[in-house]
Amino acid sequence: MTLAIKVVLVVLEDDSKSEEESTLHNQRLPQIGDTYIDPFQPVNSCASTTNSVVKDYAELPSQIPLLNMDVVKDLRAQSSSSSSRSVLANFANMMAMQEACLRALIDPYQELSCKLWRQSPEALKNHYALDVEMACSGGHVPNINAPGNSQVNSLLQLIKNPVNQSMRLINVKGHVPALSADPIGSCFIRQKLDEATTGEIVMLYKEITPHILTLATDAFPTYVIQKLLEHGPAVYFRILIANLMGHVLDLSLHLYGCQVIQKAFEISGISQQIGMATELDSNLFKCICNQHANHAVQKCMECVQPQYIQFIYRRLCGKAKMLSTHPFGFHVVQKMLEFCKDPQIMDRFITEILDCVKELSVDPYGNYVVQYIVEHGGPRYRQIIMLKLAGSIVQMSHQKHSSKVIEKCLIYGSYHDCKLLVNEILSAGGGQTADHLVGMIIHQYANCVVRQMVDVVNDWQFNVIVDVLRRNRDTLVMYAHGRQVIAQVERLLNGMAPSPDSFGQTSSSSKFV
Repeated sequence: MTLAIKVVLVVLEDDSKSEEESTLHNQRLPQIGDTYIDPFQPVNSCASTTNSVVKDYAELPSQIPLLNMDVVKDLRAQSSSSSSRSVLANFANMMAMQEACLRALIDPYQELSCKLWRQSPEALKNHYALDVEMACSGGHVPNINAPGNSQVNSLLQLIKNPVNQSMRLINVKGHVPALSADPIGSCFIRQKLDEATTGEIVMLYKEITPHILTLATDAFPTYVIQKLLEHGPAVYFRILIANLMGHVLDLSLHLYGCQVIQKAFEISGISQQIGMATELDSNLFKCICNQHANHAVQKCMECVQPQYIQFIYRRLCGKAKMLSTHPFGFHVVQKMLEFCKDPQIMDRFITEILDCVKELSVDPYGNYVVQYIVEHGGPRYRQIIMLKLAGSIVQMSHQKHSSKVIEKCLIYGSYHDCKLLVNEILSAGGGQTADHLVGMIIHQYANCVVRQMVDVVNDWQFNVIVDVLRRNRDTLVMYAHGRQVIAQVERLLNGMAPSPDSFGQTSSSSKFV
């Protein structure tokens, strides 16, 4: 105890020293990722990992809270009166150092405090950082033991009170897991995270990490965890994610747990990403076909470099048709088509899809896979799809799902491919007349194909369509889809010079008015 009193005297004498001398130890408040070096073990200068003698603050014995707040207030007043405007920047450091020494006075672990001081004043200050935060915030966590009210309920009442808008995260120390499970408490923590200090963020990690598996399966704590990981120092969010290992599959299958896993894939390093991907791979098809876990698989494909998850892509080969027709699996198939870069795997997988492209085109889910290949697959795959669909264009244009595939073929196909496709539609009536187009124009699905076709036809094909509209105008204007096609053609004609090949010598637009 005598030695601790000497420590305080030394600090008070330092107040009268010059600013240059007061910065010898480069005093600062604890920063994100700061660690504490155990004074009882030799320091290994080569140790750089979390498995070295460097320990987290959480490993130290819990500290006794400050008992005499009057002493702190007196020290604040004394220090404030002796400081000038020129040294205001050092005031917080000075107060942190003095209050850390006061903590050492009442700490039962006197030997530890002495060793920390001999090591450096900075180590002593970092050791008591959270308690200093509490003192500097103007008090300690309110302890209202009213009948029927717990401390958490008391804190919630204080949070709801608009008078207490100045409350900080340090004021809820020791109750973070319980508060995060409450909608109001969860909202409070997320709002205060944007203005949290280093010590407060570290405090949240230390309180949440031991309960991460329980909190990750509840709605409101999940929002807190995701927000916290956005502010996380690497050393702490790696520890938090490490606590998820071994439970990635179960969490991915959970409504709220899958959101935490997705966030973990976004921010974690490659080693942890591979570890989580390996756990998903242990029951990959169950995850893909699950309404929650399929999002975790998609996020894995988005965030992990493809060369590290080849084992996942290879397992999907041979299952293209089954996955493409599944309500959740087709999303994963699209992600694989987007992110897999291995040409052999991709060629094998796309070949499986093209072998059943007609069947997939009429499927409520498989048609999206075919559309994706038409749009992003390149001219080679588009040409193969056109050839496989040839002879069924008109029939497929009348179907809800396959009509979308035909539209994409008209949008992204080459000039030659579009010409063949349009010719098949125009000649479907036997070649003598194109009046069968009337049935397509008034159809709820086929009319979309006709409207897209109008934008890509050549002059001869356009004249054929205009002739059909002219001869069947009275019938078409009775239908909403027919009026839309007529209006589209009129807009095109109004942008062109009058063409005698279309309506003879009469103005083309006047024929529609």
